[in-house]
Formats: sequence, C-alpha cells, structure tokens
Amino acid sequence: MSNFLKICSLQLPLPKERVGVRLKIKNNIVSILYSTTRIAFLIIVLSLSFNACKSKKALVKTDTVDRKLAEQVDRIRKAEPIFATANVSKMSVAVEVGGRKFNTSASCKIRTDSAIHISIQPFLGFEMFKVEINKDSMLVFDKVNKKLYPVPFAYFKTKFGLSVGFTDLQAMLSNRFFTVGSTEPNLLNCKQAESIDNQNVIEYKTAEMLQQILSNSMGRIEKQELKAVDSEYRMSVAYSDFIQIDKLVFPQVINIEATNTKRNVKFDFKIAKAIFDSQLSFTKIDPSKYTVADINQLLNK
Repeated sequence: MSNFLKICSLQLPLPKERVGVRLKIKNNIVSILYSTTRIAFLIIVLSLSFNACKSKKALVKTDTVDRKLAEQVDRIRKAEPIFATANVSKMSVAVEVGGRKFNTSASCKIRTDSAIHISIQPFLGFEMFKVEINKDSMLVFDKVNKKLYPVPFAYFKTKFGLSVGFTDLQAMLSNRFFTVGSTEPNLLNCKQAESIDNQNVIEYKTAEMLQQILSNSMGRIEKQELKAVDSEYRMSVAYSDFIQIDKLVFPQVINIEATNTKRNVKFDFKIAKAIFDSQLSFTKIDPSKYTVADINQLLNK
C-alpha cells in the first residue's frame, strides 16, 4: 500500500466539540426511540390483557345449551385456527394514542397452553422490550435500562377489575372463540342476538362486562367487542385479511381500539411472516441480570 493510501486510511481524531455533538445526537435518538417504543409496548401489553379462551376441545353439548346457539358455536370452533406452535417472526404495529401516531416492529412466539414471548424491536432487530408470559405470570423486561417488571395476573383484577390469565392472551392472539373472564367458554350465559351488518352475533354477559362475538357465514370471527357494565370502558378487536398459511386460515391484520372517558387508543398489528406447527425454541432472559422494579413505575413514566 502506498504511503498516500495509508494516510487516507487513517481515522484522524475528531475535535472534542464534534465528538460531544455526535454523542449528544446519538443519545437523543436512543431516548426518543425508547420513549415512543415504551408507549407502544405498554399499550400492547395492557390492551392484550382483557380477553379469554382455551384451546379447542370437544364440540358443544346440545343438551346443556340452546340448540341453535350450540350449532353456531360449533361452526365457529371448527373454523378457528388451531396450532401447537406459532412463530410470527415479522409484524408491524401502528399505534395512535393522544393524537400521536408511530410505528414499531415486533415479533411473537406462541406455544399453545404453555408460553407466549413478545419482542418489541423498533429498528434493525434491536430489542428494547420483551415480555415473557407463562400460565402463572408475566415478566416484562426493559432491556435498555436493565429492569425487570414482574406482573402477576392478579394485578389486572386489582387495577382494572377484570380476571385475566394466560389463556386470555392466547385466545386474543389466536382469533379464537372465548367468553371473557372464564378459563373455558361459558355457553350457559351466552345467547344469540340480532345480526349486525349480516354477521352472526353471540352475546355473553357478566357482572363486569358485556361481550359480543361477531362471525361471518363461514364461522370465522371477524370482531369481538367488550363493554364495561359500570364504566365507559369499551374495547373492540377486529380480524381481517384472512390468508392461508400452511393448513391454517389466519387473519393477517388485527385492529384493536380501546376507549374510555379520558382517551382513545388504536393500534394495528399486520403480520408479514408467520409459520405454524414448526419446531420452536424459546430463549428466556436471565432475570438475575436485571433489577426488579414495580410495574407501576413503568406505567406512570
């Protein structure tokens, strides 16, 4: 190599002022990404915590519920996607809250009746947040600040007055039939209601919530609505753009909207790549490397 090329290949030290400016700009970018990603992550985690279901079992017994209702539920459960594992390796999440709109990337792994891992990756595969959900609890990892937020499912009962669990989250992410707050679908408290926009409607009511399940003529669930009995809380989950993935028919788009007297939140999941019933590995984070903190500290930031 010539002396000229050697000189050109050298990285001359930058003046201290320029180094300081670069570090400041870099820190500001990371701070903005962390802040917006944290908001999107919290909305996703909290909004996903208001529903319930179990994997498909035997068909409905017609001797315990109305025959027409049983037939409608059977049609839904035959059409719903059933799988042992799901690997949504690529999806986008568009969030709208408080007049602000932003997008982030995410991925999700599900092992039915066992574990759900959700990863929030705002850019270039860099993981800022991860949530590990099992049958007993939820662990939220803030990988930027090295903090761990354990979230027992009883928290949602205390905070929002709703009983939720692992099967709740599993059902919502899987486009399956459920009755809110019960580990198994409670058909005795279900009834058929008048159709809405040519969709069949099943209603389920508890002391806390009124739930409506809307399905099309093929039995595919296209919308779920939850309305609080004693407050202005309302939540809807819509499924659309059903596509064939392997042997399953699955919604490519999931739209969620949550409303109360103070704010309206919308966000859209759009699946770009998913594989079902393949070998799937779950990499757990070592909790000992994180500082345990109260989830309310993260929510109130």
